Amino acid sequence: MKQRENPFDQLNSPLLTDRGLNLQAAFSVAALPAEISRQVVEIVGEMGKAGWLLLLGNGGSRFWDQLPERAWDQAQPLDQQAVEITEQYLQSEYPGRQYKVLYPSDAPVGLQQLGKLAGWHYDSPLKLGINPVFGLWYAYRALFWVEGEPPVTECPQMESPCGSCREKPCIAACPANALSADFPETHKQLEACIDYRLLRESPCQSNCLARMRCPVQKEQRYSQQQLNYHYRQSYQTIVRWRS
Repeated sequence: MKQRENPFDQLNSPLLTDRGLNLQAAFSVAALPAEISRQVVEIVGEMGKAGWLLLLGNGGSRFWDQLPERAWDQAQPLDQQAVEITEQYLQSEYPGRQYKVLYPSDAPVGLQQLGKLAGWHYDSPLKLGINPVFGLWYAYRALFWVEGEPPVTECPQMESPCGSCREKPCIAACPANALSADFPETHKQLEACIDYRLLRESPCQSNCLARMRCPVQKEQRYSQQQLNYHYRQSYQTIVRWRS
C-alpha cells in the first residue's frame, strides 16, 4: 500500500486543504491529557468537557500563496483568514453546532503539546517543532472547540528527522551560539538569541540563519516574501517586549 504523501491531511476536505490548512487533527476533550482538558474547560466552561478540539495548521507555503488580496486589509491577515476558513468548514460540515475559537487568541492552550499528540511536532535544536513531511516549515493556524463527537482521524507517529541528522548544520550556523544538540530549553539560550537579533545590523533581524541551514524538507521552505513578513512581525514583538 502506497504511503500517503501528506499523512497529516486527515479530514478529506478540499475547503481546508486547497486553502493551505493541510495539517488537520481532531481530539475528544475527554481523551486529552488532564492539563489541556482543564485549560479548555476554563475557557469554554463545563460544556467543554463533552466536545472536541479541531487543530489546523499549514505545512509549506500554500496557505500564504492562497491568501486573497482582501486579507491584507485586516490587522492580522493570516490569523483572520485561518479563522474564516475554519468557520466555513464547521458551518458546512457541522451545521448548527456550537464552537469557540481557542487559537488565535490569548487563551493559554498548549498548541505544541497538541502538535506532539497529532504527530506534527518533534523537538529540534531550534526550539521550533520539526515535522517529518514539512521540516521547519509549518505553523499552527487554528484551534477550535466544537460541541458533539469528533470525526475519526489518526495521529501518525513517525521518526524525528533530527534523530538521523548527524551533522546538525543548524547548530554551527547560529551566530549567537544559542543552539545545542541535546535540545535543552534554557532561559540563557533564549536570551542569547534575542540579544543577537537586537544588535544593530544583525543578520538575524530578518531571517534565521540556523533555520535556513536545516536540510530537512528544504523544498517546503517559505518564500522570501513570507519569511520577511514573519521575521518582521517577530522582531517587532521582541522590541516591544524589551522596551
